[in-house]
Amino acid sequence: MDAFTVLVITSLITLYLIWFSSIKRPLKGPRVWPLVGSLPGLIQNRNRMHEWIAENLRACGGTYQTCICAVPFLARKQGLVTVTCDPKNLEHILKGRFDNYPKGPTWQAVFHDLLGEGIFNSDGNTWLFQRKTAALEFTTRTLRQAMGRWVNRAIKNRFCPILKAAQLEGKPVDLQDLLLRLTFDNICGLAFGRDPETLTPGLPENSFATAFDQATEASLQRFILPEFIWRFRKWLGLGMEVTLRKSVSHVDDYLTNIINTRKLELSNQQQSVVHDDLLSRFMKKKESYSDKFLQQVALNFILAGRDTSSVALSWFFWLVSNNPRVEEKILLKFAPF
Repeated sequence: MDAFTVLVITSLITLYLIWFSSIKRPLKGPRVWPLVGSLPGLIQNRNRMHEWIAENLRACGGTYQTCICAVPFLARKQGLVTVTCDPKNLEHILKGRFDNYPKGPTWQAVFHDLLGEGIFNSDGNTWLFQRKTAALEFTTRTLRQAMGRWVNRAIKNRFCPILKAAQLEGKPVDLQDLLLRLTFDNICGLAFGRDPETLTPGLPENSFATAFDQATEASLQRFILPEFIWRFRKWLGLGMEVTLRKSVSHVDDYLTNIINTRKLELSNQQQSVVHDDLLSRFMKKKESYSDKFLQQVALNFILAGRDTSSVALSWFFWLVSNNPRVEEKILLKFAPF
């Protein structure tokens, strides 16, 4: 190796270290390494992810920024991550200055195959229109009453009997799985008026639920790779891109069938069934919405109401089980019921 090559390599390493120091200096939270960023800590704590994030948040006062890809040109676009649990920051991001935090083209490209231009994958006027329309619908009494009916029926006729049967038989249950099935059945009923019946004795598999899970997982895996790599894999039909394509196709077919059936039902003036789900309410409006738009509305609300609610309930029951005094207060308060 000649002197010029050594000089070039040394200069490049020096420039990288200077650049790395400049982006590392303001970052808090987990340790950031050259090239791989905070990925070593992420991998090391993969089995205790929530605890690890909580520890970092406590150490940094509720907010920290880290870098999961310390590579020039990629770090600013895909590597920098801000984590916060500060209520003021959350209000600022989600309400006060929401327009300052667009999802952007990278996020939208990742989820476009599954969510299209739905509310969770759009910005600007497209997002605002869906937000206002959905907000108006969710303030109506009939939709709230429908929500109450779906939830009460599922808890009374399915969730509680399954828990009681497990108690009598002395068998353990996967509470997180039960809650996931509970919220999935409820949100599907509320979104498009069809009960997938995943929370029934025997806990059967549902092809739509499976396809939706696979499509969501495959979409999230795109975040791990630079955009040009997952696009290349999509073009060649490799890895999870194949799963994503097949799963999205199954989801589309399922929802197309529901929409076509609902159109026939709504056009039949003699029908005795009253549809008060979100999909039907959109279809009854004077505006003419495309089938694709209606699919995206339904899918985005399933994403909004399924995992979020089930995860929150799982954490709630875990916290209650670790705090007997709180459990006693809850039982005393609701004992008459």
